[in-house]
Amino acid sequence: MNLKNTLPFILLSIFILKLESCTAQTEPAQPIPEEFKSCCGIEPVVFNSRKTSIYVPNVFTPNGDGINDTFAPFVNSEVLTLINFTILTPGKDTVLYRTVKFDISQMREYAWNGKNWNDGSVYSGPFVYGMEVMDQERKLSIVEGWACAIPCKKEMVVFKTKEGCFYPTQATDEGNVDGRKPNLEQDCF
Repeated sequence: MNLKNTLPFILLSIFILKLESCTAQTEPAQPIPEEFKSCCGIEPVVFNSRKTSIYVPNVFTPNGDGINDTFAPFVNSEVLTLINFTILTPGKDTVLYRTVKFDISQMREYAWNGKNWNDGSVYSGPFVYGMEVMDQERKLSIVEGWACAIPCKKEMVVFKTKEGCFYPTQATDEGNVDGRKPNLEQDCF
């Protein structure tokens, strides 16, 4: 055995072993607070019935910065109106927001701003929503689901890029979601 050929092989082997044992030094992942673990990716966000298409974001950030501040469905032109747009706590024991008729031409007027009906405080956490959708043929469909109001806090930064989170800014004009669109959250987290 030639020592001249063996020594480089041994040194290279040691180097590779050392390299494999190195770990990347990244910041530890921020854990998701317990009450927010069910947020994002648990509910469908686009509902289709006959010719109607309705996109309902599954997360929004009601902090008053003008980006993703309100919660409302986005609909295509086949939707005539929304009726009984209601938002409840997860246990369905408290009404957070309700409007009997939702004028889709004035979304900002009827969208939920995240404030609790009872005391005006900003709600955070999961919630349940429901509404009746009347199409142009005056036929009704019921849309129900879960979504989350995410507070703008450092510990919630995971929701900026969490897979399955769909924000209001990702709506299309035809009542769909475009997941390639950015959520535009810059200063929230």
